[in-house]
Amino acid sequence: MRSRVLVVVALVCLAGCSGLFGDPTGTDRATLTPAPIPTEAPETETRALPPGVGGGGDLRLDELVAAHQAALTDRSYVWRERRGTTRANASGVEPRPVRAAHVAAEDCYRFWAESYTVDLGMETRVAYDYTEYVDGGVGHVRLETFRTDTWEYYRLPAARAGQRVGTATGAAIERYLQLAPENVTVSVGRSDGERRYLVAGEGGPPAGIGGARNYSVAAVVGDEGLVRSLSARYRTVGFAAPRVVRYEYTLEPGDVTVDSPPWYDMTC
Repeated sequence: MRSRVLVVVALVCLAGCSGLFGDPTGTDRATLTPAPIPTEAPETETRALPPGVGGGGDLRLDELVAAHQAALTDRSYVWRERRGTTRANASGVEPRPVRAAHVAAEDCYRFWAESYTVDLGMETRVAYDYTEYVDGGVGHVRLETFRTDTWEYYRLPAARAGQRVGTATGAAIERYLQLAPENVTVSVGRSDGERRYLVAGEGGPPAGIGGARNYSVAAVVGDEGLVRSLSARYRTVGFAAPRVVRYEYTLEPGDVTVDSPPWYDMTC
């Protein structure tokens, strides 16, 4: 009987752990213990895995993203997104923060972005070091006016937290996990008594990342399909000198509280 391997591994420090992001596919694979699953019983195989994740490395990204976004709804968490690039001959690349959200509830959260395009109704503006406090579905925003070095304050319609973070993380899942099944390994373990799955890939890069070499990616997925962390690393080769790119995000569910910023009253 031919067998398809679903690997069992003890996963520790799954979210926000620098070890996971250092080498998405190296250290984890060294500790894997194989547990064969017959290919003749795919129904049994897929029932034990998160939505959209197949034991043979088959990732149905539409299904995974839908489950991930559903799992984000009506829960409290912290989301951090980082990105970095450097010359290929440099000693290393440390991703810098580019977006983050502290979510207490769907209509109560704080959102930050290194840069963000703000729709003000009659105009759009690119803001840097952008912070938005959402309360009751209303976004309270402070923007710097560079011409006069003063601040402007706005009340804007705001999306629900699950929609905002789900759209950003869903796009990352579709971009970085678009791999052929033969380049994907699925491992299962536990953290804090809960089952987790490590989806690791390497080899040919996703179609949306042109000119990439030495591609590797790792994602930690919960039973319900929540992609708690995602990390990708690759080299780019183009007209300029080769560069190393790192991307990562983490989602940390928990009891999160959100306080209004000191300038909140200026927007009311």
